[in-house]
Amino acid sequence: MDKEKVAPAIGRITSGLYIATGILDDEPVGMLCSFVEQAGFNPPMVTIALAPDRRVAEAARESKRIGLNILSAENNRLIGPFANPNSENPFEDVELVDNDYQLPQLADTLAFLVCELRNEIEAGDHHVYLFEITDGELLDTQLEPMVRVRKNGFSY
Repeated sequence: MDKEKVAPAIGRITSGLYIATGILDDEPVGMLCSFVEQAGFNPPMVTIALAPDRRVAEAARESKRIGLNILSAENNRLIGPFANPNSENPFEDVELVDNDYQLPQLADTLAFLVCELRNEIEAGDHHVYLFEITDGELLDTQLEPMVRVRKNGFSY
């Protein structure tokens, strides 16, 4: 494969931007992610590809549940704290909303989904996690989702 030729083509696979959250060792964990796709209607399913060593992936495996915060085009300020996997506490300056699931839910996002882990599949440097959506809410009908197009399909 000619990676220089293929990279920009793969990069044009559009995605949204999301912040996946969970609880690990009684502490909130979260990360920016873009490899998210709806995977079924009945029951509603979503796939999320994560590096298996990420704390959110560990939280999903341990508790079998994560939150998926869907970002709007206006949520740029939320990207920074969650983009760095080594961030000490990405929740430090972020407002959270209480919910019935004790999952970190970010205020002012477009939507929030409660996701129950159903399967994990190895896929190269990532694992694909299959989640059933068990609850959720569109929080603002006026906002548009954040869309991302990468320049290079071999890196974030």
